[in-house]
Amino acid sequence: MALSGLGLAQRAVSFRLSLPPAGLGVGLEAPLERNLAFRGYGDLFPSGPSFLAAGEVLFKPDLGQVNRDLRGIRPYFGGGLGMLLPGGGNADLGLQLSLGVEFLLDPRTGFFVDGEYFYAFGGGRFGRTVIGANLR
Repeated sequence: MALSGLGLAQRAVSFRLSLPPAGLGVGLEAPLERNLAFRGYGDLFPSGPSFLAAGEVLFKPDLGQVNRDLRGIRPYFGGGLGMLLPGGGNADLGLQLSLGVEFLLDPRTGFFVDGEYFYAFGGGRFGRTVIGANLR
């Protein structure tokens, strides 16, 4: 019930594809302030199998605020906490960092390319490229 309430309160649902490692995921994104957003997501990596769940605060301005010709281009960076749940091992809590850009096709649809890095507090780390779509 709490998850459905969170789903109703969100502003964007995202569908994600990451490489390497290959993974699929879904997320929710909600604006916090004019240029800040919260993003929570979960990615499944079938080759592991493993699961990554993370929440981030992103600085995400629209470049149209500076130049009207750049309207709909939204570079972003930010970070938060994540948890990697490997198939047969212990969960790793760590720092999740993101750097990317979203291109709005219209006010309700955007495509994004994202570089994400997970640094586990226990010593492991990995980076990946994520492409996806946000539907508002």
